[in-house]
Amino acid sequence: MPRTLADVLKHNLRQALRDGRLDDARAILARLQKEDSLSCEARGLELEFYLRTNRTAEAAALAAQLCELFPGSGRVFYLAGQAAYRQRRYAEAEARFRESLRIYPGAQARHWLGKTLTQLGRFEEAEAELMAVKEQIPQALLDLAWLHERRGDLSAALAATESFLALHPDHEFAARQRVRLKAMLLDPEALIAEVESLQGMGESVPEHLFPGYVRRLFETGLGPRAREEIGARMRALEPRTAVQVAWICYRAQAYDLACALFLERLEANTGDVKYLRALEAAARRSGRLEELKDAYRRLAPHARNLYGRLRALSAPGKP
Repeated sequence: MPRTLADVLKHNLRQALRDGRLDDARAILARLQKEDSLSCEARGLELEFYLRTNRTAEAAALAAQLCELFPGSGRVFYLAGQAAYRQRRYAEAEARFRESLRIYPGAQARHWLGKTLTQLGRFEEAEAELMAVKEQIPQALLDLAWLHERRGDLSAALAATESFLALHPDHEFAARQRVRLKAMLLDPEALIAEVESLQGMGESVPEHLFPGYVRRLFETGLGPRAREEIGARMRALEPRTAVQVAWICYRAQAYDLACALFLERLEANTGDVKYLRALEAAARRSGRLEELKDAYRRLAPHARNLYGRLRALSAPGKP
């Protein structure tokens, strides 16, 4: 059967997405929408494009629509699960990945289900899913490492990371994770001594060691030094590291630092209920509630859940 123009465009769009050529993908998608705006395959590629370009709100809206239109498509539910996961709606993501697997059992959906169950704190279920696909999808080893770290088993986390590096020795993120996990396995005094040795040679604390370093400072009663280190690097931290440090400060009851760090990265975390609760508690305890309300007002037009939280913060009787 001769290939139509729509078939060629779908093939080219899949290839562009696979290669990471997002500008090309955008142009191809515009042409495809003129040729085929209704088929499940074309709409699924549109959803995949939104996910790849971090257009999470558009992806979520389209995902809901496509699940209604194409209830028999495992691919649609798999992509819809990713859309929910990106917005940290993990219960919804779990339901969509399970529906995808019911329609068509596949390793990718099992992998993402394992990631989702980890986020939900259901570690035994998550481990079973990730172990089942680690041979087909080596990236699952890094997700197993994160699961073990969440569970507090740093030795198992390190072993999973090293298993991944045996397959991909040049993977920069995994290499940094290995160094970070090894540092976390050191006793507090040894880690602090190692960092001070680097500083003595005029080197700054590596980004991937910084959260563990400040945690150890707080744990060993060196809170003032932890505050000094965080204050000096607060603006320069990568977003992921900054959030890790924010949680460390929050648990160490350094609420002013936690509030500052949480506020700085609020825009990227407006859908994370746990994050928002911690931010609100830190803002109350550090006297920055009005600043938080201003931030909610600014972001609410793009994150409508903040309107409700703003009303709750402003309710009579609230401090």
